[in-house]
Amino acid sequence: MDRLQQMDKRNAVGCLFILAMMAAPFIALIYGFGFGLLVLTVGLLLTAALAIDARDQVLPERRKFILGMAAAALALALVTGIAAVSQLR
Repeated sequence: MDRLQQMDKRNAVGCLFILAMMAAPFIALIYGFGFGLLVLTVGLLLTAALAIDARDQVLPERRKFILGMAAAALALALVTGIAAVSQLR
């Protein structure tokens, strides 16, 4: 329990990202395709958040690449979010 209290924001977001990506297929099998897409959308949003947070820690010449990856994750999150909403209707 003490380790959980010492976990910083990046580690918590990273753990949630891993959990969302691993759980999405199983949630889709159990609850349906729409819910799986919804969990995948959350994982992609967490990926973008981690990439945006990491931009200050990388070399200046790599920042454009990191921001591009964040933009790609956000674009995929938008598409999967729209697909999730259409499936859940």
